[in-house]
Amino acid sequence: MYVEEFDDGMTNVLSRYNDIQNSEGMSLDTDVPPGSPGQNSIKMTSIKGVNVGGHLFKSFGSGFDSTVYVRYYVKYPSISKGYFHHEGVWFGGYNPVIDYPFPRAGSCGMGGSRLSISYENVWRGNLPGMDTYLYWGDMQSYDGGLTCYGNTMINEGRTNGSAISKVAPVDVLDKWMCVEIMIKLNNPVTAYNGELAVWQNGVQVGYWGPGFPNGHWLKDKWYNNPADPPFQGFRWRTDGNLKINWLWFEFYHDNPDAPSSYIKFDHLVIATKYIGPIS
Repeated sequence: MYVEEFDDGMTNVLSRYNDIQNSEGMSLDTDVPPGSPGQNSIKMTSIKGVNVGGHLFKSFGSGFDSTVYVRYYVKYPSISKGYFHHEGVWFGGYNPVIDYPFPRAGSCGMGGSRLSISYENVWRGNLPGMDTYLYWGDMQSYDGGLTCYGNTMINEGRTNGSAISKVAPVDVLDKWMCVEIMIKLNNPVTAYNGELAVWQNGVQVGYWGPGFPNGHWLKDKWYNNPADPPFQGFRWRTDGNLKINWLWFEFYHDNPDAPSSYIKFDHLVIATKYIGPIS
């Protein structure tokens, strides 16, 4: 349904996006994933004390319904370790459709107007770095419903008896990493039959849907536990007009102590079936 390979010149690349931040800090780079048939990736940069990175945001108008797969390659540099904030590909829906990012971080609910999906460097410290970061109408809160930030589903709840892959989704630094995310929107909008799956370098690191896996919520984090009831499923939306209608290449490197850094993206595909890594 959409392909971005960054191979037709920066002018053409920028022309495809509705909202652009720090285009002067972006360039086409000849560093591409192994096996790539293309010649270029895009490199977004940050300069300490000057800017906090940049982004490309695209609106898809009426959007995509039902089941959507988003696959892309990303390269995180080790120079950013310990300073990651929001750095990756986000996608989701706004109702009504808008042509700029408006995440409303900290807000709960909005099941008829907002849906946001990402898989990025969430964790610092001892846990592996990668995890989901999800906003939707039934998202969980860490303070009893007053405030909601992105929900994590993978690392804190990893157990041997779960239906989720035992392969930890670790940070991969200074190497190209293939990420793929599947979302199945709930239909009808009253049903909890939505699904989510995540792959890293072709290995499934998470899959949730109506009746699987077993576990429980603790504040805004999901924990797997075979002795717990099954996962209810996702009611991603409460309004059928809320569809997957935006894409956001994001490099938000905002810690004032963070060194100047960069991120690279390549080979993004939005499709109706699983794509997988480049053969």
